[in-house]
Amino acid sequence: MMYERWNEVYARKGTELGIDRGNFVVELDEERVYALSPAVYFVWSLCDGRTSVGTIVENIVQNAGSELDKEEIYRAVVEIIDRLTEAGLVEKVR
Repeated sequence: MMYERWNEVYARKGTELGIDRGNFVVELDEERVYALSPAVYFVWSLCDGRTSVGTIVENIVQNAGSELDKEEIYRAVVEIIDRLTEAGLVEKVR
């Protein structure tokens, strides 16, 4: 499998407001407030405008150990980033 988005970098947008019922609450503006699951929040929090998709994947692989497949993690991270982009919570830097 080719990791065509491995070097893409995203910057998070929004303000973290706290935790509600196990989800992380992030406000984009007064009208758009999102509850992010811990996994989605983890990816969002690593989107700092400098960290690449590949680095995020490697970070998860290191923390999760060998029970997760790198390709599956890559696909999941890209899916999460796509959803965060659609919501306006991250934007592509490069």
